[in-house]
Amino acid sequence: MPASKYKLERRCEMCGETFLAKTLYSRYCSERCKTAAYRAKKREKKKEQQRQEIVAQIPEARPYISIAEAVNLFGVSRDTIYRLVRSGKIPAINLGERLTRISRTHIESMFPVVETTIKEKPTPKPANNYKFDSSDSYTIGEVSKVYGISDSTVYKAIRRMSIPICQKGRFVYVPKVEIDKVFNPQKYSQS
Repeated sequence: MPASKYKLERRCEMCGETFLAKTLYSRYCSERCKTAAYRAKKREKKKEQQRQEIVAQIPEARPYISIAEAVNLFGVSRDTIYRLVRSGKIPAINLGERLTRISRTHIESMFPVVETTIKEKPTPKPANNYKFDSSDSYTIGEVSKVYGISDSTVYKAIRRMSIPICQKGRFVYVPKVEIDKVFNPQKYSQS
């Protein structure tokens, strides 16, 4: 990634220390924090997969479930479930040591079932449909002049909307159709 011309002071997402960012996209102060964040992300992903496996094994017709199954199914902490059992808000049966079962219908009425999915990055739009010549494309400078916005705002919109770009020499070209949809939606809503 290209280095930034400006001194950007950021706060590390892992350790919380402030640092001078080398690029616009720097999120961590050091390689150590970057590695720790990567490991934490992998650990969370593995926990989520294990949770989903446990939830998949729970039969729908069973009226009483274990505490561990309830924790994974509803995303509520163990202590909260035990507190609700002690206060009598959730009926429970104790079949022996570590064999406490709670009423599924009562806990479902208190908490909705947690449905989580792992977010995947959106795939960029294919650039093959555009010729990227002056008749059907803008340069970044032209977009800035036409719509009266800064170059950085244009780049942010391009990244956010996954608009295809093509660099030819010093200029970056973007399709007029896509830019007009973002910055002038009335033009497309009327037709």
